[in-house]
Amino acid sequence: MGDEKYQIKIPDIDYFRKMIKCQDACPVNTPSGSYVNAIADGDYIRAYGLARGPNPFASVCGLICNHPCEKACRRGSIDEPVSIRALKRFAVESFMKATNSNVYKSAELSTAFRNGNGIFTGKKVAVIGSGPAGMAGAHDLARLGYKVTIFESKPVIGGMFYFGIPEYRLPRDIIKFDVDSILSLGIDVRLNFTVGKDATLQELFDEEFEAVLIAVGAHLSRPLSIEGTELEGVFHGISLLRRVNLGERPELGDRVVVIGGGNVAMDIARTVRRLKIKNVHSVCLEGLHEMPADKLEILEAMEEGITLHVRKGPQRVVGNDGKVAGLRVIDVAAVFDESGRFNPKFIEGSESVIEADSVITAIGQASDNDCLKGCEGFKATRWGTIVTDKSLNIGIQGVFAAGDVAAGPGIVIGAVASGQKAARAIDKYLRGSGHKIEKRAKITVIKDYKKPAEDYVKIERKKPPILGVEERLSGFNQVEKGYTEETAVEQANRCLKCNINTVFNGELCIACGGCVDVCPMNCLKLTSLSNLAGDENLDKLIQNRYGISKEEYEKNKDEILSSMNGAAMLKDEERCIRCGLCAKRCPTNAVTMEKFEFEEVLVNEQSGAIIN
Repeated sequence: MGDEKYQIKIPDIDYFRKMIKCQDACPVNTPSGSYVNAIADGDYIRAYGLARGPNPFASVCGLICNHPCEKACRRGSIDEPVSIRALKRFAVESFMKATNSNVYKSAELSTAFRNGNGIFTGKKVAVIGSGPAGMAGAHDLARLGYKVTIFESKPVIGGMFYFGIPEYRLPRDIIKFDVDSILSLGIDVRLNFTVGKDATLQELFDEEFEAVLIAVGAHLSRPLSIEGTELEGVFHGISLLRRVNLGERPELGDRVVVIGGGNVAMDIARTVRRLKIKNVHSVCLEGLHEMPADKLEILEAMEEGITLHVRKGPQRVVGNDGKVAGLRVIDVAAVFDESGRFNPKFIEGSESVIEADSVITAIGQASDNDCLKGCEGFKATRWGTIVTDKSLNIGIQGVFAAGDVAAGPGIVIGAVASGQKAARAIDKYLRGSGHKIEKRAKITVIKDYKKPAEDYVKIERKKPPILGVEERLSGFNQVEKGYTEETAVEQANRCLKCNINTVFNGELCIACGGCVDVCPMNCLKLTSLSNLAGDENLDKLIQNRYGISKEEYEKNKDEILSSMNGAAMLKDEERCIRCGLCAKRCPTNAVTMEKFEFEEVLVNEQSGAIIN
């Protein structure tokens, strides 16, 4: 071995938690691998329960989640990630079919904290806004025993789900299912009610609301500072989407240019195409591979006939008789400077004009914090987002903010997590001490470990099928189709089961090396203790295992390690495919397959008893 050392980490609860990369990456800690495994086992209702437990918007997320779980999926280091989002959709559709879309049964599956089996606290909480953060916060507050009222300025509940996401991506019956499940907890709603206009924040407190959660999202478009934006025919992207989603059909003419390279810009361009306008252009500073929009969104936009003008900077909206006639653009040499900062450089003399009847701007979003009109003690950024502390309090007693209005535009599941965090903070504010959150783990030895499907490592990822272009453009039909049962089970079987761990018992191991020999991925290695390098946890483990005092070990560490006959089993977690062959091969049962699960629980600070 020479001087070769292996840098190792001693497994603990945090280690095993981080091994489940999909769950660790999810802002609400959805046990993605567990519901994928349930689908592989044919238990689709259980799969939905696992997805719904921590997330009141499981159905919505099955269609439009940005799936950070997939980006973290360890299967991606072998070929491509497991199709976690699409499999969630399959579980949702299976549950809705089996229960006739029963929202009450859906609500019963929540694992959000409860206050003594739903005992009413007698306290009222106001939630301003009905998007993902507001609804998630209202859901968890209701579970904790508060009387919640949602104040929504629009005529429909749902926030950005309803007004900012096109129906071809998110059908309205799916939004309604999740929203109705949340409202079934006894939450009141006041529609067409704008806080700051119809009532002040103080007047809400005068109505005996003891806390307020502001979750108004980011429904304003950031202004584009170029000449000509005052012309007739210039539209703000978010407001245009809202109008179309409410059933309006604005007059846009025959030629439309959308400015922006993000998902909202793609949504707008694709929405315009569905308004029977054939000549639709998208202009952005970034190159094709730099665009912030999802690659699938870009690809489908191009398939639908949208012309992309990449590396083009908008200079001026060209007008004729007060109306839009085109957009003057200039070629972009670079979007970012040497340090990676956004600092576009343009190519002089490369100007050109794209003819247009309408120009729609979609270069970013901002928040409207007028609900705080007349209030003091809070701070806001230039884009309207409200500054909060770690508990999401805004600097005014009893007032909290969550979601995009607190953190700026982000992903849906991040807003859900923010709303849940705010609910816990409000509960702590209103209740005071007595409760605390603990992270707990459960480890179960699997006696009859089921070997993964034959050749499961060779199963290729399949994308969900989609409608043909002609059918897509005939209206606002949902573009993506769901998996068939056969495909869903096959895709679920691609999971590497990262929540299953091979655990080695040093007392039973005879160091025969059988497990090393049988491993198909060469991820195990038996080596001398002297070849290990680690932190104080390694030192403590060796001291306890061999009965060596701390003082003696620290004084003669190198001599002790070199004279020992002890050995260690090393495992490369990135390569392990949880095939179970090592456990099957072991003649002394020193290797076991063990399932690791973790959760956060609400407990009594004094007794430690779980509050449910």
